[in-house]
Amino acid sequence: MEDENINKAKKVLETISQDERERRLTELREKYRMDQHAIMLAGYDKGLKEGIEQGIEQNKKEILEKLLKTNLSIEQIIKITGFTVEEIEKLKK
Repeated sequence: MEDENINKAKKVLETISQDERERRLTELREKYRMDQHAIMLAGYDKGLKEGIEQGIEQNKKEILEKLLKTNLSIEQIIKITGFTVEEIEKLKK
């Protein structure tokens, strides 16, 4: 009888242990999935920000090119755009 109770107790302990392992594995899988999602979102946000910045720079270059074609002086372009001489030189390249 005592051996039978011990065997039952072992089986219950085994089941509980397996459940704890399964629960831990599930938690780890979920954490991994959430981490991967966060990494993906961070990459998306970074790419979006860089794309917007590149678009702004490209727009500035296009505006400057158009203004330079109108034969305005650098001083006039600075007054119109608010660009500095350094920005104009950089954008000319």
